[in-house]
Amino acid sequence: MTYKKKLFPGQAIELNIPEGDFKGKYRTRVDEVGEKLLSVVAPYIQGQVIPLREGTVVEVNFWDDISAYSFDAKIMQRIAVPIPVFVLELPESTRKVQRRNFVRVPAYYPLSFRAVTREGLSDSQKGLMLDLSGGGMRFQTKEKVEKSSLLYAELELPNGKIKTPVRVCRADKAEDAKGYDVSAEFYEISERERDRIIRCVFDIQRDMRKKGLI
Repeated sequence: MTYKKKLFPGQAIELNIPEGDFKGKYRTRVDEVGEKLLSVVAPYIQGQVIPLREGTVVEVNFWDDISAYSFDAKIMQRIAVPIPVFVLELPESTRKVQRRNFVRVPAYYPLSFRAVTREGLSDSQKGLMLDLSGGGMRFQTKEKVEKSSLLYAELELPNGKIKTPVRVCRADKAEDAKGYDVSAEFYEISERERDRIIRCVFDIQRDMRKKGLI
């Protein structure tokens, strides 16, 4: 189960329910990772926990900054407190699937972010976006951030502000040694907000074509 190393508490995942009254794909997150079991936060629909029965087989989809992965898992147990979770049986292997490709363009917009910690949100820090796609962004900041950390970011885009959690994929010292280059993926972002970002990317592409840059 080498793929288990790619799973961690708080990680964004997608549960695909293949059939029944609640058929569909739902965004949620990992609760705990065990040797043979995986607990995930039960997804909600219209404010109510989706009432899947023990024995139901679901498809779990997750991803890193390079690839996406998928496997089928049976719900072994449902736990209601302290938060509703499904306990899944981990398979021996997972399927590596082609990740949805997003066009990435240069984008220089101000942003601010706060780190999510056990104690709550940190003080607000500033950064400058370097590029943008529907899947994530790269930005520079003077503040050191840790890989795999969760940030709550506010992006100043031409079509308005977007507030969204992001998961840090990479954080390297900048070439000028005056800050850090951070690559992050959008985490639990709504499709509406993602569509706004993609429209912004398309607008940037159109302007670049007019200027003969692409």
